[in-house]
Amino acid sequence: MNAGTKWTLAIVGLLGGNLIAMAVLATTANRGGAQVIDDYYEKSVHYDDAIDEAARSTALGWSADPTLSADTLEVRVHGASGAPLAGARVRVDGYPRAHASDRFAIDLVAIGGDRYRAHVPGRRTGVHDLTIRVELDGAQFTRRIAVEAR
Repeated sequence: MNAGTKWTLAIVGLLGGNLIAMAVLATTANRGGAQVIDDYYEKSVHYDDAIDEAARSTALGWSADPTLSADTLEVRVHGASGAPLAGARVRVDGYPRAHASDRFAIDLVAIGGDRYRAHVPGRRTGVHDLTIRVELDGAQFTRRIAVEAR
């Protein structure tokens, strides 16, 4: 076999390997659902509203600290003075970053003091983007946070 034939086979082999790799990647990429965040365009149009909402929440001085483990979500809620916010309505919307189409929206139940808890459908692992909304006496607090489920 001469040098020209070896080079031709090497080039054909590399091109063939590239075609196989592209086919495998295209097939893998099309498995599962779309990973696009719902209403991303609508959210971008109303970005100023989100900034205003964050400013109102900051002015309230409240805090909402979530913990996500397996299938349980717990949020600790405090007022500006650090006292627990008892009797609040706590709602969480979220999704795992690895599966953006697997969204959930749940209302949490007060379990005592500053703690609110709910069962999250499915076993949750990995990083989740959460939007926590706390309402009490007409005031509304919102916090957007990324949480890793343990």
